[in-house]
Amino acid sequence: MKKIFTPLFGLLVVISTWADIPHGYYTNAIGKHDEGLMTALEGIIYTHTLLSYDYMWKAYDFTDLGSDGYYIDMYSTCKYNSSSPHVGGASYVGQGINREHSFPKSWFGGEVDPMFTDLTMLIPTDAFVNQRRSNNPYGVCAGGITYTNDDLGVTMLGKLGTSTYNGYTETVFEPDDEYKGDFARIYFYMVTCYKSVVGTWPGCGQLDYASNGYKAFSDWSLRLLMEWHRADPVSQKEISRNEAVYDKQGNRNPFIDHPELAEYIWGTKQNSDWTGEDEPVDPFDKEVPVMQPVDTTAIAATAFRADWTAVENVSSYTLKVNRVEQSDVTLMMSESFENVISDVDGNKDIASMLDSYTDNPGWTGYKVYLAANNGLKVGTSTAVGYLTTPTLDLGETVTIVFNAKNWINSNGVGDGSSVIVSCGDVSKTVTLSDTPNDYTVVLNGCTESNIKFSMTAVKKRFYIYNVDVYNGDLTAKAPRRAIVEEGDSTWRSVSGITDSCYTVQALAGGLYEYMVKAIYTDGTESVWSNIEHVTLTGSGDEPLYGDVNGDGEVSIADVSALIDYLLGLHAEDFDQETADVNRDGEVTIADVSALIDLLLGLPGM
Repeated sequence: MKKIFTPLFGLLVVISTWADIPHGYYTNAIGKHDEGLMTALEGIIYTHTLLSYDYMWKAYDFTDLGSDGYYIDMYSTCKYNSSSPHVGGASYVGQGINREHSFPKSWFGGEVDPMFTDLTMLIPTDAFVNQRRSNNPYGVCAGGITYTNDDLGVTMLGKLGTSTYNGYTETVFEPDDEYKGDFARIYFYMVTCYKSVVGTWPGCGQLDYASNGYKAFSDWSLRLLMEWHRADPVSQKEISRNEAVYDKQGNRNPFIDHPELAEYIWGTKQNSDWTGEDEPVDPFDKEVPVMQPVDTTAIAATAFRADWTAVENVSSYTLKVNRVEQSDVTLMMSESFENVISDVDGNKDIASMLDSYTDNPGWTGYKVYLAANNGLKVGTSTAVGYLTTPTLDLGETVTIVFNAKNWINSNGVGDGSSVIVSCGDVSKTVTLSDTPNDYTVVLNGCTESNIKFSMTAVKKRFYIYNVDVYNGDLTAKAPRRAIVEEGDSTWRSVSGITDSCYTVQALAGGLYEYMVKAIYTDGTESVWSNIEHVTLTGSGDEPLYGDVNGDGEVSIADVSALIDYLLGLHAEDFDQETADVNRDGEVTIADVSALIDLLLGLPGM
């Protein structure tokens, strides 16, 4: 997470930032609020120079070049610059670079000007990561996948997986913490600059114009983006890029120049007129708490203590606990075809010697050819080709994730390929796009030990770049609970915690995930922390902590019994275990305080 500058340096940045904004640029927005403010901003930034898609490669030398001479890639640790390969498809991190629509073009209808080439949201990124992000929304996905390349020493930034953010349960791409605020402000820019046409866009899970009108975003997405915007303030990188985009495109991102504008449109300052005088940076550092690994000495059958790092300028913390379903999904095979190297499309049929080109021995096929970008081409114009995995110990339900695309000849004519993915008698047909994409297929009722990828007909050739096979349903989603001020034996949401730990009690057995966020003194919130896990047995043998007098309930009578014990009164048949309310291994006056807190419902127990 980015750090806010020290007060002196922060003041210098504020002065520098304001000095770079053309005088009077935002004058027409002053004195307006809510939709009127957003409309005024649209009028200021909509008119701009229409750049060409090819020009992006030149623009990045001005907008995204870091001090080390390489692009700042918000999707990976790769070192790319203008001489790096521009690739259409990639089978590993570090293979080449793409022009990424961080706001996917399918959301606004494809190659539609001026959105398609808006430099504010078009960024240079690793091609492999870009393809995996695809057109999925940005979100939060605990336990998502992060791809790495150990040979090149590079890794994907962020992760891809099923959303674990309340309100959305589909696949999302979670950016690295350092850039979450950057992407939030890009998204604020997009729905503001194109406010008048957002309602006509095809949309996606991140947008819900039909329900929320000019606010544009779906409810869950707006909450998330505002959290990111608040927790990850404007950086010098964003300020510099905003200036460079203004130089090339002629318009600015208002939410970088004046981050507080987001609060006036979507946040805490709605219904208030914007004066244009708010400071464009936060007044203090807003760290995100870090959840610590579970303390095994603080775990009981139905309870555990959550611990996290304390951060400054916090009024309270909110803890979220969810029981998660343990998946039986197991990765059985991963094949990247890294040994396939070819500069000529379909120049060599290797169907009879596939083992020489694969990581996993045992691949078979018919009419399988070497293809560029570490891939295989399957089939011809006169023969139906297929590719079959090695023999695997497959269960009844399997998930296949593969990266493939339609075959296109040198004249740009494609086959409109479809692939049949099968396991014995069960199969599914997948229609491919003209660019490499990940496809996920779940087959139920598998009775064989191989997965087969087949053409649907002659002249339905396709490229395939990698294959992962899992036992189990990779798409199955664990049930999620709403974050509210209540709970039951399988989930909790606890707000108002002022300490950096909290003991959660009366939980059922199972695997739990838990995380925390900070509520700052100015009323804003951090993003959720990292997630930790704990397993509880849920057995009924755990003592009822605080039931000192053994009557089966915890009441004020137990406080009296505990005090009597500490004073040396009525010590016979006293249960030391239930009296150790704070679980520190001894019975002291501290347990009296803990018991009183428990009865009052105060945080800490």
